[in-house]
Amino acid sequence: MEGSIGLLGGTFDRLHDGHRALILGTSLECDHLQIHVTSDSMITDKDPLIQDIDTRLKQLQEMLIQESINASLHVLHDKYGPAVSLEKCSVIGCTEETLSSCEEINKIRMKGGLSPLRIVKIGHILDEGGQILSSSRIRSGIVDQNGKFWLNDSETTLDYSMPKILDEELKQPMGKLFPGPIEDPSIAMDLALETISDELKIIAVGDVTVYSLQIANREVWISVIDGMTHRTKWDKFEEIDLKAKLLINAKNPPGMLTNSIFEACSKATSQSENVTILVDGEEDLVPIPLILMAPLGTILLYGQPNEGVIVREIDISAKRRARRFLNSFVVRDSS
Repeated sequence: MEGSIGLLGGTFDRLHDGHRALILGTSLECDHLQIHVTSDSMITDKDPLIQDIDTRLKQLQEMLIQESINASLHVLHDKYGPAVSLEKCSVIGCTEETLSSCEEINKIRMKGGLSPLRIVKIGHILDEGGQILSSSRIRSGIVDQNGKFWLNDSETTLDYSMPKILDEELKQPMGKLFPGPIEDPSIAMDLALETISDELKIIAVGDVTVYSLQIANREVWISVIDGMTHRTKWDKFEEIDLKAKLLINAKNPPGMLTNSIFEACSKATSQSENVTILVDGEEDLVPIPLILMAPLGTILLYGQPNEGVIVREIDISAKRRARRFLNSFVVRDSS
């Protein structure tokens, strides 16, 4: 294996433990590993939430340094890259899904008078649910990059109370604030909507936020309302249009996250159609389970009292923060 070069190709979106196993396993079979990363132009017909090439290359470089792997990074502009023509290489890594591509590469090499590459097939890493850990599973918001559930089913059967220690932190904006006068919420909403692509799914929490989006004729995937604003009944609640949406009812007293609201959020995030969760109680804390359950790239909007509207893209950082919050909540005795 002295002086041997190995090849590896892929998109490497949301770099995860499965990628790590593939890279580490292949690197052990050669002296130097060339990793060819799919260019942005090659993934235009795939999920728009795939990270750009610069982000993917940066994450890979950090991982290579961390693991002390002798490897170089390259951008892949076509299906096979240099694998079909590079003489000074002897190994190519793959998974079960990409094995056929490696076999096709060897056929092309042999037709061109080159030696076939030794194919090293690396087994999959399974996530906490027993499924193959993949970038698409991570983008769906179900698991993190280590394959751990953001929210376990067993946790959704419980009732939780918010500890007072979180009160001040939860009052701080979780995203970007778009300011506007309290007497005209549409001003802040119009500013916020200018920054949100029409293709992105929106989760709106709060009666004023939901109504403002309705006035702006902006489609909302999940709306969460409770008939209140500033802890008092809102006179425009009846003007919120519920007819065209699936309506899910939930009970959730102030300062709590109940089994009922977890069930409602789970049902809502499993729908492709637009949904409204009508809360009997208070919806202030509902962003926490929704962030943990929603796909990456979803946009969360909610009102910041007396200031305007908050916009937060649900990304890994948002999920980690929501997970930290829930970890601090106190499980209520069901007896």
